[in-house]
Amino acid sequence: MKPLPPMNRRGIVLPERAFTLIELLVAMAIAVLLMMTAIPYFRTARKSALVRATNDLLEAFQQARVKAILTAHAMQVVIFVDDGGTGIGVESVPDFGPIERFESESNPEAVGASEAAGLAKGDGVAFEARFDDEVAFSRLLINGRNVDSADQAAVIRFFPNGTSDALDADLQWLRQDIRRISLDIMTGQPEVRGAQ
Repeated sequence: MKPLPPMNRRGIVLPERAFTLIELLVAMAIAVLLMMTAIPYFRTARKSALVRATNDLLEAFQQARVKAILTAHAMQVVIFVDDGGTGIGVESVPDFGPIERFESESNPEAVGASEAAGLAKGDGVAFEARFDDEVAFSRLLINGRNVDSADQAAVIRFFPNGTSDALDADLQWLRQDIRRISLDIMTGQPEVRGAQ
């Protein structure tokens, strides 16, 4: 048997209860407040690509410095560009004979390309990471020389005594936010400037 609908004292059937205008306005106000608090969170989550890239680069520097000190063998951070975008990796500095050392000093571009090929294959890589597509270097100076990472691999060496090559770089996200990263050559410690 079906229950009877609600009735008033006179026996007239009352309409089913609906939302009032005030209740609807309160619900909309709560929804707007939630959206206003969520939008800044999503903006900061979107910017995390630059933060992740900066942290990956700092991790690579730390790994290379620590491995160079502990193994008493120079390590290098290689920044390379391939089909997958910009990547970084840490590997041991190759031991050159006298002829290879002369060729590397006279033609650093050729050595950079061979290092990038070895790193892309994963030969002896201690650490590897990739940047998001929106993150790239807008400026990359190693030992005072401008390196265009699109043409060749950029190599930053860390030595067993804790020193490193000089680095001044600008890591940029969507041509908006920039992190300026530098290495102290005496300690091999990075410094990051820019909004975190």
